[in-house]
Amino acid sequence: MRLSTTTGTFSLRLDGGYTPYKESIRRCKAAGYDVLDINFCRALTGQTDLVNDNWVQLVHELRDEAEKLGIAFSQSHPVFLPAHPNNTSAEKLEVYNEMMQRSIVASSILGVQWAVVHPHEDRAKTALDFDACIKDNVEHFSPYVELAVKHNVGIAFENMIERPTSMRRFCSHATELAAMIDVWNEPKVGACWDFGHANFLYKDQRSALRTLGKRLKAMHVNDNYGSSDEHMFPFHGSVDWPTLLPVLAEIGYEGDFTYETHKEFNGLPEAIKDSLAKIGYDIAEYCLSLVNPS
Repeated sequence: MRLSTTTGTFSLRLDGGYTPYKESIRRCKAAGYDVLDINFCRALTGQTDLVNDNWVQLVHELRDEAEKLGIAFSQSHPVFLPAHPNNTSAEKLEVYNEMMQRSIVASSILGVQWAVVHPHEDRAKTALDFDACIKDNVEHFSPYVELAVKHNVGIAFENMIERPTSMRRFCSHATELAAMIDVWNEPKVGACWDFGHANFLYKDQRSALRTLGKRLKAMHVNDNYGSSDEHMFPFHGSVDWPTLLPVLAEIGYEGDFTYETHKEFNGLPEAIKDSLAKIGYDIAEYCLSLVNPS
């Protein structure tokens, strides 16, 4: 299992700017990472290389730079809608559709194996209706899955946050995530487990990981205290990592150990981020030692 982190580590700046991908991957490499998850989410708000007219050229240049540095891209995070498509304007949907397609094609150019997407639900119409939620997601994501398979990229559906004080949320439970993946019956469709999201719902996440089993293809590794999506390093919150991580070996997980810990960095001056990224790498190495304890 390789250690990986997101380009989002160095994305947002205190001055409101956005760190270019080439700079992000150089800084990640300097911190120790040879494998990365490229985050395209900000394309929906007009940032990242994807929004430029020459985006294909820029992505090829990024791939060339990564190859020079000895960096591989194993995961990506395409754009996602903050609300259900039924509650999104036609203009925003048009931008979303274009950026989703660009995210998938860019993932292919970069050699990404799994692009992570968010399941959704129209809570006013399909809340608690399991079959309706699956049908809704299959209809919405089918064109993107088809495009991804065509470009040899897998689609990994991510578990969502269900807060104790809120109504049920589709695909926060591992059983729902597994059931939806099985409906696709497609080797290029799998699961991404976000440990921080799961910490809202599961005091012990081991049963969830065992439920997913071989469906688990990607991870978002982060910590919190189960009340806010803080995206912190492991051991900075309440997730029980020593108990949880050996289950990855038990279920035969073959993907990477991928951080999504950008909120550790978002409020920091640029001069401090690089040293913190190296500390995060040391924490990740320790976590990896827990997967197969001697």
